[in-house]
Amino acid sequence: MTTFRLLAQTSRSARFAEVTVEVAASDRSEVEVTAAAIDEHRREAELGARWALQKSPTEVRVTVTGVVTTDVDTGLGDVYEATARAVWQALSIEHPVPYVGFSDPEMVASWLKSSVGRRLDAVTEARYWSEGRREPDAESLLHAWLFFEGGMPVNLHGRGDQLLLAKEKPYRSTDMDECGEIRVGPARHPDVLSGFIGARLTDGAVILGHDGDTVSAGVVLRFEKGDLVIGTLGDEWVLAVGSVPSAAAHYWAVQPFVYGGRG
Repeated sequence: MTTFRLLAQTSRSARFAEVTVEVAASDRSEVEVTAAAIDEHRREAELGARWALQKSPTEVRVTVTGVVTTDVDTGLGDVYEATARAVWQALSIEHPVPYVGFSDPEMVASWLKSSVGRRLDAVTEARYWSEGRREPDAESLLHAWLFFEGGMPVNLHGRGDQLLLAKEKPYRSTDMDECGEIRVGPARHPDVLSGFIGARLTDGAVILGHDGDTVSAGVVLRFEKGDLVIGTLGDEWVLAVGSVPSAAAHYWAVQPFVYGGRG
């Protein structure tokens, strides 16, 4: 039996979730949630365990036996992350960068709902530079962090045709010697994401891609000043103002806006 407690607090917000798991050898990977919890947290626990099992070298059965939350400090993704880390801890799996991201369309839609009405205070970007130069906007972008007022920064991480979100702070700039460098800093004009800083989010929609309704390929963020499209296609970022670019429209399906706005 292994318990992991996620506990973090900043001047902007707090996070808390405590999850207990039991891990046993099995002929195939399985997840069961027996803990008494609301449906939302049970689903996060199951998805978090399945995320963690992607790194497991053996087939195991995970039973989530306990989930502890609070009405004030537990937010979207906290049970998900605590469960993933509990499973990693039980399996003695260590990661140099223990990234825990979610792409489940229901969770992404919930994040959109929780963000509507908030102002985008800042955007931080990680970009690849070589010999003092960088490619244009989407081509040089590695990761981005959105800072909505009153909340934790949310990292946007593209993997293939899957957009992953995670509550985490920006990492530091990195010098890779002859391989170039990764510069981390505020989004700046004329790059697309910089144009929405200071605007308030009024609605949003999940974008589904090749994998149907199992993962998100992107999001449409509807601000007072217009729509921002962020997604990943073939391991490349897609950033656009207004509608989905024609190059991606063939592969993507924009879902209804979470608060009923028209696309």
